[in-house]
Amino acid sequence: MSSNEERRDAARRKLEERLESERRAARQRRLTVISLCSVAVLAAVAVGGYFYYRHWDDQRHTACEYTKSPDNWVEIIKSLEQRVNEAPADKRADAEKYLAFVREASKKGGTSPMPADRTLNTGTVDWTLNTGLGAIPITLDRSSAPCNVNAVISLTQNHFYDGTDCYRLTKANGANLLQCGDPTRIGAGGPGWTSPDENPTGLKDGDVSPQMLQMGMTPPQIYPRGTVAIINQNDEQQGLSHTGSSRFMIVTKDSPLPSPFAIVGKVSDDGMKIVDKVVAGGIDPGLSGTADNGDPKTPLDIKTATISE
Repeated sequence: MSSNEERRDAARRKLEERLESERRAARQRRLTVISLCSVAVLAAVAVGGYFYYRHWDDQRHTACEYTKSPDNWVEIIKSLEQRVNEAPADKRADAEKYLAFVREASKKGGTSPMPADRTLNTGTVDWTLNTGLGAIPITLDRSSAPCNVNAVISLTQNHFYDGTDCYRLTKANGANLLQCGDPTRIGAGGPGWTSPDENPTGLKDGDVSPQMLQMGMTPPQIYPRGTVAIINQNDEQQGLSHTGSSRFMIVTKDSPLPSPFAIVGKVSDDGMKIVDKVVAGGIDPGLSGTADNGDPKTPLDIKTATISE
């Protein structure tokens, strides 16, 4: 038989063991609750962070719609053949020369993969035209025309501009422009698709007569010297829109232009010195031009175009 003291010690130990067991169970329950709360908080943070990131990421991107538009040389040549047949006798020889030029030019047309349909809409990109007269640095501004900047980047990365030249110099009707980006050199070639319209903002209005305003004409907008803009063939009366592609113009002097053109960037001061050499060289009317709208007498060939982001 155990003594009373031994029985009391045994009872005390059992009580302490039970209390310790209960304390351990309580601690475990608290840890479980804390863990579950932590998981819930982390999950909520993760979900919130994901949607915040998606919103932030969507805000800095723009959706772009490019449209397939293959060059239709068959129709172009057919139309020219008809014009040759209808030309006066004294103009027939020149018309035939131009038709032969277009036929040869059509063989130089190229294509390029369509750009991605989602692009950044902030930030700048360095674009360099490496020409026979030296490098022409251009800063592309995504915020101005993200889809058209994206198109220029894609065309450059796919070497569409390599081996082309600036084919048209004009100072007609106050528009002072150097046009580039068409491998065929006739202003009709493209990469096989067109880019969406992105009208410029913040340009100053040019002069327009009160009579023209009364007729509903909108004032032309002044494109500053050094501006790089995408050439389009939009025609509101014919319902033509979203016709930009690879062809671009460099504004050689502040110029009022009647149609809105997507502004993709600006030529550096050093680059404009090279452009000025081409302008100073003058204009050759060529087969289809005039004294103030024709081929540059000083060639500007683009050996390669490069992008640096």
